[in-house]
Amino acid sequence: MHLPRRTLAVTCALTVTLSIAAAAQAGTHHPSRFVTDFTTARSDYSAMFRWWWPSSVDATTAVNQLHQVAAAGYKGVEIAMVMDGTNYVVDPDKHQYGDANWRAAVRAVLAEGQKLGVQIDLTLGSRWPAAVPGLDVSTDAASQELVTGSAVVAARTTFTAAVPAPAARTYQDRTSANGVVTTTIKTSKPTYVTATATRCVAACAENQPQVDLTTVTDISGRVRDGQVNWTAPGDGTWIVTGYWKRGTAQRNDAPFGSTVSPLSDPESRVVNHLDTAGTKAFIAYFDRLLDADTRRLLKANGGSIFEDSLELSGAQLWSSDFLRTFRETNGFSLATYLPVLAKTAPASPFASPTPVYTYAGGQAANAGRIQHDIEATINELYLNNHLEPIKAWANRLGLTFRAQPYGEPIDLGDAAKRLDITECESLGCSEARMRTASTSAVVAGKTVVSSEMLPGGFGNLYGLTPAQIAALANREYSRGINQMIFHGLPYPTMPPSADGAITDNAAYWPGFHGFGSNIGEAFGPRQATWTMEPELADYYARMQQTLQTGQARYDVAVLNQTFGGDTPTHDGSFLATAGYTYGYVTPGSLSGKTPYRALIVDSSPMSLETARALARKTQDGLQLIIIGAGPQHTIGYAQTAAAAASDDSALRSVFAKLRKSANVRTATDNADVLTKLAVRPDAQIADTSVTSTLRTDGDTSYYVLVNSGTAAVSTSVSLAGRTGAVPYRLDAWTGKIEAVGGATRSGNRTTLTVSLPAGAATIIALAGPTWTGKRITAPKLTTGAPVTLGSWDLTLDEWLPGTSTDSSSTTVHRTHEISDVALRSWSEIPGIEDAVGIGSYTTTVISRGGKALLNVGAVGGSYQVFVNGRQVEPADQLDTVIDLGGALRPGANTVTVTVASVLLNRLRITRPAEFAGRTPTKNGLLGTVTLTPYH
Repeated sequence: MHLPRRTLAVTCALTVTLSIAAAAQAGTHHPSRFVTDFTTARSDYSAMFRWWWPSSVDATTAVNQLHQVAAAGYKGVEIAMVMDGTNYVVDPDKHQYGDANWRAAVRAVLAEGQKLGVQIDLTLGSRWPAAVPGLDVSTDAASQELVTGSAVVAARTTFTAAVPAPAARTYQDRTSANGVVTTTIKTSKPTYVTATATRCVAACAENQPQVDLTTVTDISGRVRDGQVNWTAPGDGTWIVTGYWKRGTAQRNDAPFGSTVSPLSDPESRVVNHLDTAGTKAFIAYFDRLLDADTRRLLKANGGSIFEDSLELSGAQLWSSDFLRTFRETNGFSLATYLPVLAKTAPASPFASPTPVYTYAGGQAANAGRIQHDIEATINELYLNNHLEPIKAWANRLGLTFRAQPYGEPIDLGDAAKRLDITECESLGCSEARMRTASTSAVVAGKTVVSSEMLPGGFGNLYGLTPAQIAALANREYSRGINQMIFHGLPYPTMPPSADGAITDNAAYWPGFHGFGSNIGEAFGPRQATWTMEPELADYYARMQQTLQTGQARYDVAVLNQTFGGDTPTHDGSFLATAGYTYGYVTPGSLSGKTPYRALIVDSSPMSLETARALARKTQDGLQLIIIGAGPQHTIGYAQTAAAAASDDSALRSVFAKLRKSANVRTATDNADVLTKLAVRPDAQIADTSVTSTLRTDGDTSYYVLVNSGTAAVSTSVSLAGRTGAVPYRLDAWTGKIEAVGGATRSGNRTTLTVSLPAGAATIIALAGPTWTGKRITAPKLTTGAPVTLGSWDLTLDEWLPGTSTDSSSTTVHRTHEISDVALRSWSEIPGIEDAVGIGSYTTTVISRGGKALLNVGAVGGSYQVFVNGRQVEPADQLDTVIDLGGALRPGANTVTVTVASVLLNRLRITRPAEFAGRTPTKNGLLGTVTLTPYH
């Protein structure tokens, strides 16, 4: 039974508006380009999606989905084939990456994207790592590992036998015929590289024999036709090691290598990322997929080729020119230290290879230095033989190269200099790695640094609200990211199984998902929240426009010498606690720009080249803080102990000279660093849960302030900028720009108060008085007493899967009408306990007119507010207060709050095997709603 709505009288007799009061001024002033773009929220600044296609795609369906992305206001998509969410075999002879249907869909999407102004990116082949169908695993083009075999030889004994061989590596090779997949077990054949003999410290009987590196003997000259003939010296027990290269046979289904369905027939094998042969093989393969029309469309669209993180498997990564590159990179031969190369492949894809040997007393440190030089060699091989030629090829196609250059020992700063766009990710990037990647891009002079933004990590699919996702994005913005690539946008429907038993149907509602139910997120119209998505797209556009404007600036940088940047050489988080903005620079980025005012280094080992680069920075006036006594030895090694000692002495000499510079100071620890820094933070914030990111563009300073805490804060903020600058608050949700009231100035600093809900962000610009095109004055707000709005009626549009004959992407709707509904979660209301969808709450307000603020209390889902059928400004999804402005008219007014929920609660019922174990979400209006008049 539908009861009549109750009404509530609210006095809103107001005399002064809250909106910016504009005063006309002599002459005409035009708003800056930034202001114009910010107000309109240009979509080419907005976020993008990783667009998951199954192997079976239809061009018309893909184009329709692209229109949905464009209509929502997003920047673009990245086409990626991912089949992890399909737990059955799809016939690769009918549906596979690069087939005729795939190529037709790509051409159609590229053509439509050009019309719509939507950017289209492509991944570097099917899934990751980069791979080629049918690649011969024994060739240099395929991913290679160095492996070893060993034999123990007693003193004065002659060893006459085959070169010790490694344990066999077997792998599955899957082929398909008439939809039936056959698996053959094959063995990767090893090829002999060299052999050594090394004396053991004891009997060579340990699981990891302890060897004396000073006794390493090259016995390759004693090898003939695969046989060793070598006599051990008269002292101790020796171990003969055979070194072999072989193909890893890795498939492009990292990290677990467990896809149910073959992604191609023949199966794809990962290329050698350290060898030009692998790069050439991949380029030749991909070029065959691109006809003249596709190439023309790619160039016209101007997107990116993207490569995912380097999740390479194997023992010791290898290439045909590894030993030569080692000598060129490090200045000495590896021949006498080859046992350090001996490793076994890890059982887990997330573990590191295990060294075959340990070392005699005092040699472990030297072995660690040699291991650094091995990693430096991998860095050079990857950058020169893979990254550089892939970038040149992408640029020839009219595309940029965007990549995640980590997972193997790579200098992120060096990679950023060479890449067009450096990318990090939510899962694979610690805060330190993300800061290293973003700072490296800034130092390299690149505008964009992107993130594969996987909202919520594992276990949250269909359970995260857009507000929660925005808070996660804000956290990454605070770490230097300025382009979100959301993970992801699934193709709508399921592919057919090879045996014909499974076709797309309602049991898979709400549609195909690239991954299993443990990995999110699934964006798109399948979500009820997508009905409000344009407001999210505009928010990301405005945030990212700000963070891509001008030049980033840091108070302090910290030297991070760790390859990959994941665990920093020195943790800089103490700087944030003390109120400084900071980033990490790497040895490879020291030759770049210096967007920081001080640099901190600790006493960790360092290369001479890095030390000399630091000296050049200080000569240019940079303040340097050295923690401790400074490095005592180089990070790498040398041909002999004497040569290494000479390098160590030279390193200490560089630091001795550095300490004599007026702008170099020594600190004992982090606390002492803070007393020695001659740097005042650009942003001094009383509450340290609020962090700052600064971009400068000419005389204008843009501060992005993020509340990274779990509670709302109101805090004093002192910001540096041009003398006489006007502080403006920029609302990324609405596009409004207003002068900040109550601010005070002292010299070049402006002090003001900022209030932020948990997870929220705001932008403060310090600019000239006519930056917006007109002089504006700060609003003065006087509020009345809040009034509780009672008696709400709920109309719930429930979203449900279709019938058995419907597709997985078909949603059917059921309407519920509930009068005088209690404001609590739908899960607590009889009859709609498992409902998901869109609920519209309405009440009637009697007003005298004027202005008011509506506080919707707690909300489960996205929300919008309407007065008399017209939407007021977009809601800050991380806040519960929205300005109704002058929307209330004298007399009766209908106020509607529309809430769109996530889908989890329904999926707990319809797909219990995957979702029943998850905690239900709270959906709808969840508490008291109040109206506060103001003037």
